[in-house]
Amino acid sequence: MTAADRTVVGKTATILLTFTNGAAHTFTEIVAATGLPLSTAHRLIAQLTASAILERTAEGDYRVGRQLRSIGAARRPATTIESLASLLLQDLSHALDVQVRLGVLSANDVAYIEKLPGRRPVSTFAQGTTAPVHATAMGKALLAFSPGPVVDRFIARGLPAHTRYTITSALRFRRALALIRRTGVAVAWQELAPGVGGLAVPVFDGTGQVIAAVEVRVDDPSSELSRVRPTLTLAGRRLTRELSVARHSWTGDGNGQP
Repeated sequence: MTAADRTVVGKTATILLTFTNGAAHTFTEIVAATGLPLSTAHRLIAQLTASAILERTAEGDYRVGRQLRSIGAARRPATTIESLASLLLQDLSHALDVQVRLGVLSANDVAYIEKLPGRRPVSTFAQGTTAPVHATAMGKALLAFSPGPVVDRFIARGLPAHTRYTITSALRFRRALALIRRTGVAVAWQELAPGVGGLAVPVFDGTGQVIAAVEVRVDDPSSELSRVRPTLTLAGRRLTRELSVARHSWTGDGNGQP
C-alpha cells in the first residue's frame, strides 16, 4: 500500500510507530521513515503535537508526548504500583486525615495520584496530573535517590521559581538532596504555592532502585514532622516491600511464577 492509499488513521499510526524505540526524531527522519508527503506529514504532526500526543524537544525534534505516555503508563508494573499505592494512600489519608500523593518521575516532571480527605476515591495516573520535580517534596525525594545523570538532567533544564521560597540555585538544590539522603525525608515548604507544604519518603523496587515517593501535605513541616514522620516512613517501607514481592512474581524470583 502506498502512502497515498492510506487512511488518515493509517497515516497517523505510521507516524506514531516511528517512536517505538523511544527516541526523538527530526521532521526529516519521520518523513523518511513513513514515506508520507511533506505537507501531509507536517499537517498530521502539527495536530498530534497540539493534542500533546507528540511534543517538541528543546532541539526542535519530536518525541512521545504526555497523552501518549499516560496510555503507556498502563503497562503491568505501572498498573501494579497504582493498585498497590491506591490502597496505601487510602489508609494513609484516613490515618492522618490529610491529602496524600504518590509520585513517579516522568520525562519532565512528577506524575502523581492522590487521595484527598473524605470519601473521594484515589485518582489515577491516566488523568495525567503532574507537578514540578524541584518544587515538591515527592519530587525531591525521587531525585535524592536517583542516579547522578538523572539528577543532572533535571537540574540542567533549570529550576524555575514558583514562589520566593523555591530553590533555584543548583548548588543549594544539590545540598538539599544530600540532606534528604541522610535523613530519609524530603521537605518542601511554600516552594510551589503559598501556604502549601509537604513531607515525602522514597519508595524502592525489588532491586533497590527508587521507583516512587509518598508525600503527605502539611501546613507547617517543622511542627508536624515528628507527628507525621513515623506513619509516613512506615507507609513507604510497606509499599517498598509489596513492590519487591510483586517484582519477584513478575520475574519468577522467590516463590512467584514468571
